[in-house]
Amino acid sequence: RELHHRLPEMSCLRPGANQLCPRASRRIHARASRRAPVPIRASSRDDGASPEPPARDENSGGRETSRSENDATGDPTPSLESEFARVLREQTERATRAMETRWTQGGLRPRVVHESTSDWIRRVAFDWPNAVMGTAAGSVLVCNCEELGGLEYRERARRLLARRKDAHSRDWRAVEDRGLGERSLLGLYDAGAVTAVAIAGDLIASGGRDGVLGAWRIPPGADVDDPAHPRDGETLRAVGFARHPDVVTGAEFDVAGGCVWTSCLDGKIRRWGLRDAKDDAKDDEDDDEEDTRLELLGEWSTGQAALCLSLDPDARVLYAGTADGGAVALDAGSLDTAVDTADTAVSSLTIGATLGAWTAHEDGVTRSVSHARGGCLTGSSTGAVYAWRVERNRERGEVTTRLAAKMIGHAAAVVSISTGNPRHVVSGGHDGTVRVWNAPDLSADDEDGEERGGASGGDVKKSECLYAVTGHTVWLGSVQADETRIVCDGANNIAMCYDFSDDPDDNGDI
Repeated sequence: RELHHRLPEMSCLRPGANQLCPRASRRIHARASRRAPVPIRASSRDDGASPEPPARDENSGGRETSRSENDATGDPTPSLESEFARVLREQTERATRAMETRWTQGGLRPRVVHESTSDWIRRVAFDWPNAVMGTAAGSVLVCNCEELGGLEYRERARRLLARRKDAHSRDWRAVEDRGLGERSLLGLYDAGAVTAVAIAGDLIASGGRDGVLGAWRIPPGADVDDPAHPRDGETLRAVGFARHPDVVTGAEFDVAGGCVWTSCLDGKIRRWGLRDAKDDAKDDEDDDEEDTRLELLGEWSTGQAALCLSLDPDARVLYAGTADGGAVALDAGSLDTAVDTADTAVSSLTIGATLGAWTAHEDGVTRSVSHARGGCLTGSSTGAVYAWRVERNRERGEVTTRLAAKMIGHAAAVVSISTGNPRHVVSGGHDGTVRVWNAPDLSADDEDGEERGGASGGDVKKSECLYAVTGHTVWLGSVQADETRIVCDGANNIAMCYDFSDDPDDNGDI
């Protein structure tokens, strides 16, 4: 087939507006910033900020008095270091406020993270500055997301840091060749061979429709800007493989726990141990699946087909969404180091224990889930995003949940939710839009100590998105955000980045 390397027209729509945002629809041009750095004004003697000449102490034989001695005697003259720190702090605060304004008003700057020349990109995740992508044909690609201005920008966007061709097999030709249950649960617009990706530092995880979990490592020393670096990237080193009886729908690294969690259409959540770097395969000949099999540390049933997964590394809770519209919270295990061996054994028994299960969506399947501070968010196959307040009782080993907010906007299944930016929620759906919302308040009590409304009583807040970034295809499979940017697929053979760190028009306005 022929791939058309055309960037989609990205536009920014606001709820209730009758026209497009004037600056949101644009071609993506790689360009260097034209703004000059803000000069630091030189201090003068008249403004009180310029340091005076060192004072001479007559009682010490005329020697110069040090600044520390002046500070000790209450001299109000600021030092050069303190003045520089103050100016730097003010500049940082101004930049942070400006970026928050761009997040709220849609002042994003789109650019290409990677442009594949031979395949469709169906999944993406990043741990800055690297991103991992899964393709429709089954390859796993890793690229460097840092921007490089100049004419070589597009050429660099096509280069890979590392890759693993045919990491997952694709043995079907059409959507109809897949099982009816899989098509009804995941939708017709989810047909790639790679169904889940995750990245943590130099570790890569990929799950496939073939039921295989692959753990990989970026080769040490790989540098996309090295002239000797291969254009197609170095080969990812195999850490290990694991077999599932059905489609792997989610993969989450637990770096602190030394494992990777997976969800599967067979309804089970599994925990796999990771190998040390010294045990990695050194070349393709060492990639025998039997010799590099990952150790299964445990498996737990959710009672229904598990469609998505999210790990809260701070609260140590694992959330999963199921085919009956439910959500499940599992214990990810405590990281407290026990001195006594018996205590360690008891602690390990709590890993995977069900803390709670509830109906998240009554009119559809729970297609996506993401942990958040104070709870989690779930996305429905009908297009709704619900925010849940989760309170954990560690003594009783259970959680209580209350619906805190309904976020309405998507017109099709919400397949990915990201809470990497504490102030905003980013969601992606099969309606071809990436939507940005204000993060709901999931704290248990308000300022007066009274419980907020929820499923058990009171009003549930309903909110609309701040804006929607359109122009993606219905094949959009994943979005991820941090405090500076959004990275997503949904542009056929292109992985996109929406950057909020710089003024998109270089004119100081939003």
